[in-house]
Amino acid sequence: MSDQIIYGINPVLEALRSDRQLLNKVLLAAGKEGGPIRLVRQLAREKGIPVQVSPKEALDRLGGSGHHQGVLGFTAASSYSTWENLLNRVRSEPGKSIVLVLDSIEDPQNLGSLIRTAEACGVKGVILPKDRAAGITPAVVKASAGAVVHLPIVRVTNLASTLEELKKEGFWIVGADSRAGKNLYELKFDMNVGLVIGSEGKGVRPLLLKKCDHTVSIPMRGKVSSLNAAIAGAVILFEILRQQLAQKV
Repeated sequence: MSDQIIYGINPVLEALRSDRQLLNKVLLAAGKEGGPIRLVRQLAREKGIPVQVSPKEALDRLGGSGHHQGVLGFTAASSYSTWENLLNRVRSEPGKSIVLVLDSIEDPQNLGSLIRTAEACGVKGVILPKDRAAGITPAVVKASAGAVVHLPIVRVTNLASTLEELKKEGFWIVGADSRAGKNLYELKFDMNVGLVIGSEGKGVRPLLLKKCDHTVSIPMRGKVSSLNAAIAGAVILFEILRQQLAQKV
């Protein structure tokens, strides 16, 4: 996300709290005060990141909207991690691992929400395709409430081959599919899980479903036949977390 902007108090605070040096400058709106702004100033000062004050209109123009809450952060490095960094995290941290694989998620709000949920559930990393999918934009960072800065997010050219690589690392690939015969609560997640969530309209592509060791559906009783990608992902991730906490794996 070089030369891009993080906007909003919480996303900027999370970027400042990150172990990585993600920002090279913070811009505050003139007259903006209060506890959160003082904390932004303090954290920026501790990391040696310059803070500049400008008229609110300047932040509106740079941020592309007025929803910045008087705070912009200018990124110093890419938001994307490498495959090697993700594997190092998986290999070095104890317990069973979850990696979230997102197939053609195009809506920035859904992508941000999925990343936020993934971070809350202790997911080790998120994998995105380079083509026909949303990337890490300022809108995604804000929708994730800053969770983007705490997770390795890897972009790959071929998701199918990436699933094969995850299998070589000891992962079982689980795809979310509304047509699956097995429902979410019938599968035991006592394993390393590569969870595949598909696009908002078409779900997981058939090529990727063929790579899955298991496919699961979410049981529903209402008249609505499906959930959006962000909600479906949250339901499944929290069920995996619940089981793994119960099993202490």
